[in-house]
Amino acid sequence: MKKLLSIISVLSLFLLYSCEKNVITYDSTDLDQNAFAQVRLVYDLPLVTSTTHNITLLKYNDQIYSQVGTALGSILPNSIAKYHRIPVGANKVEAFKGADKNIVAYTSNFTIEKGKWSAFIYKESEPPLLVQDPEEYQTGHPWNDTVAYIRFVNLFHKADGVTPFGRLTLKGVRTVGGVTTYIDIASADYKGASDYVPYKLNRQGITIWSGTESSLVFALFDANGQQLTHFATTSATTKTNHSVSGYSLTKGVNYIFHLNGKEGTNNATQSIRVSTIAVN
Repeated sequence: MKKLLSIISVLSLFLLYSCEKNVITYDSTDLDQNAFAQVRLVYDLPLVTSTTHNITLLKYNDQIYSQVGTALGSILPNSIAKYHRIPVGANKVEAFKGADKNIVAYTSNFTIEKGKWSAFIYKESEPPLLVQDPEEYQTGHPWNDTVAYIRFVNLFHKADGVTPFGRLTLKGVRTVGGVTTYIDIASADYKGASDYVPYKLNRQGITIWSGTESSLVFALFDANGQQLTHFATTSATTKTNHSVSGYSLTKGVNYIFHLNGKEGTNNATQSIRVSTIAVN
């Protein structure tokens, strides 16, 4: 029995030593916040949706940062709200498209200060629109509040794809008992961004609630209070009110709703994209 206990003790010591010798570590360094900025690039050109426009490679200052395919209205690198680290000061950004990743989709120079930024590519001939992100996001009370927070960015154009549409307001659409109401959320001029605005979510009588409301609907209104219209189908010859549906928001989470695209003379020439980024 003593011999068995001795063997077990030796094995235990060997395993402990082995674990200590094989600890997996990851090298990391703190970000020098005075020397580097954090940038999230958003692809918001006013083009009609097509995979031929998808970005397949991204460079900053001639260095490859991403090779993940990104569609119009999406975030680089893809759909997750991650940041790239670039130097404070002057920078060059290049985005390429095509299977061989060698066709220039966008190139520009811009200057950035320290901090966290969302950079919106909104026009091929202009540097990205820089919108500073807060260091800390609102989350509300974890039990009492049922609100998400929404920032609205307006990059929408008229039918020519060049002329800005103008000031727009994002509204929530609620239908209860057959009665539809429109709830003001946030307004923004062209190339403008609102603050983060609380938007109350509906538990819908659920006792044990996940904190997420699904099937949310939103609409856009112009400076005269008229709802944005569009050609709803390929055969439509007249415009009807435009709204977007199928969104899910979670309490305590901050979202960027960014509108890009343009009006059209028919269904095939319009592109109205209301995309979201969950940022915390």
